[in-house]
Amino acid sequence: MKRLLVFTVFLLALAGAARAAEYAVPVKVSQGHAFPVSVTDAAPFDAVFLWRGERFRVTAERAGDATWKAELLLAMPLDATGRHTLSLSVNGEKRNFAIAAASVPWPQSVLKVAPKYVEPPKDVQERIARDVQRSRNALASRTEKRWSLPLQRPVPGGVTSPFGGRRVFNGKPRAPHKGTDMRSPEGADVLAVADGTVLLAEPQYFGGNTVYLDHGQGVISTYAHLSAFDVTPGQSVRKGERIGRSGSTGRVTGPHLHLGFLVQGVAVDAMPLFSDPPSLVGGPTRSIFDTKPKDGTSRSSR
Repeated sequence: MKRLLVFTVFLLALAGAARAAEYAVPVKVSQGHAFPVSVTDAAPFDAVFLWRGERFRVTAERAGDATWKAELLLAMPLDATGRHTLSLSVNGEKRNFAIAAASVPWPQSVLKVAPKYVEPPKDVQERIARDVQRSRNALASRTEKRWSLPLQRPVPGGVTSPFGGRRVFNGKPRAPHKGTDMRSPEGADVLAVADGTVLLAEPQYFGGNTVYLDHGQGVISTYAHLSAFDVTPGQSVRKGERIGRSGSTGRVTGPHLHLGFLVQGVAVDAMPLFSDPPSLVGGPTRSIFDTKPKDGTSRSSR
């Protein structure tokens, strides 16, 4: 009986060794794209992810009868080049994965807006600085995971100005577009892209009426230029729940939704995350205005 017991324990040890942790990590990701990484194992565990100098400890959740999964959403910066290392530590074992940044040919948008939104007057500088600081504080949030893929489209309209485009306002070059403009008429429902908690719901100088939602693990979605709010700070919302109404507040050329999506403070293109599985490699999201007008002029972000 004793020999049988020893042999059984030996077989169980072999079975455990045969089923090692499985890693899901892409080898290439486009600039300005977010990407999920995960580890699965046959028993509960904690995984430690190290990416671009930030460390995350993620407790695995049950993903099946005999499977546990630890998942994290990461971001490849808009200007990233070369290879980047993701370090993963699971059950005392550390592994490094090289992830290459694929170059993206970002477009350019030429827009005309009120002069005060290109060269703000001195009397609003303090307000703009306050908006920037409050946004930074919100983006520093690191809470438990609530996001899930695919994301919910916030409005049904097509993309009018894609993420990443180099922007020229009134003839003056400005920073790349770190969000996606989506066609949406004044007063239309705007929905949460994932479960989350409201961090901000307030008027801002450039963004107009703006909502920030915290989806956990440093994943934040933002909704700008709203005509009305349907949520308040601290409120918990579900994926697909209305958080406001689209509008034309702030720096705009007409009614639309500006959707921002940030992962650990890095702005990424949210559009690839609406598909299942998400698209990790490819060019910029297409605009409904990709076909240029006959006169050769660019279209507005309405």
